[in-house]
Amino acid sequence: MASAAVVRQRVKDYLYGSDYLKRSFTDFLNQDGNVSSTDTVITVSNINSWNAGDIVEFNTGEQAYIKSVSVDNNRFTVSRAWNGTTAAQVTDLTAIEKNPKFTYAQIDNAVASIIDELYPEVYIFNTGSATANKNSWYYTTNDTGLKEILSVYYPRSGSLGNNEPWVINTWKMNKHMHTSGFANGIGITMWDYGELSHGDTFYYTFKKEIAATTDLEDRQVELVVLGAVFKLMGSTIPPSTNDAKDTRQIVQPGQESRDSNWFLQEYLRSRKEENMRLKEEERFILTSRQTRRQRTYRD
Repeated sequence: MASAAVVRQRVKDYLYGSDYLKRSFTDFLNQDGNVSSTDTVITVSNINSWNAGDIVEFNTGEQAYIKSVSVDNNRFTVSRAWNGTTAAQVTDLTAIEKNPKFTYAQIDNAVASIIDELYPEVYIFNTGSATANKNSWYYTTNDTGLKEILSVYYPRSGSLGNNEPWVINTWKMNKHMHTSGFANGIGITMWDYGELSHGDTFYYTFKKEIAATTDLEDRQVELVVLGAVFKLMGSTIPPSTNDAKDTRQIVQPGQESRDSNWFLQEYLRSRKEENMRLKEEERFILTSRQTRRQRTYRD
């Protein structure tokens, strides 16, 4: 699990590398109070580094256009919500960027694009539950991101008085059903309840599609970062491969393409490795031999 801010920063670290001279200039708000969503006069710590016509980006993702600069007062006057961004309150003393090479929106869009293409190779496991109703064979599932149910089971009292997981064999997952008659269009048909009584709870384990950075397992964050960097490099030259001894800061011809290809290959490799790990984990999900045979034949 990772916040959008953490993923965004990791993407920036790859894009800019260790060369801080290539990063956008960073200043700090010095407003003596939070900047409201309507404030147009902004006080900063280093006014000499700003000019009329610069773009300032806040840590909310909002951009503002600098119309004029007052060096004596350490202030500049701006037009808010620039480039289609949304005006929002900004906490005082937080960092702001000048003319960012990679904007919040660009990075977040690249991350979202990679997340959208992860399934079916990369996903997470999740669980859900339902209440047994002996008068019904069909159960609607309301789990966000449910893609494939792997196992249905319930706790059964063991010989020592402890609950033991007991697998239900005769069930089927239903998808693409008309939502007017079947809420969510996804559900489970069960023909056998085992030892379940009316009103008992049963459980199921399923594959869940990743929808946001907060859904990611810790080990999956890196592959999303690698993929996002590759996408961003496709349209903007990253200054990440300069020789630290070369004061001219020149990127060698073709280096951008080589960098981009490296990130692509690392992304594809990481994606493949994660798919193999998920398949290995799936072997240990509680299922019957019958269910395993059915899924093997289907796959």
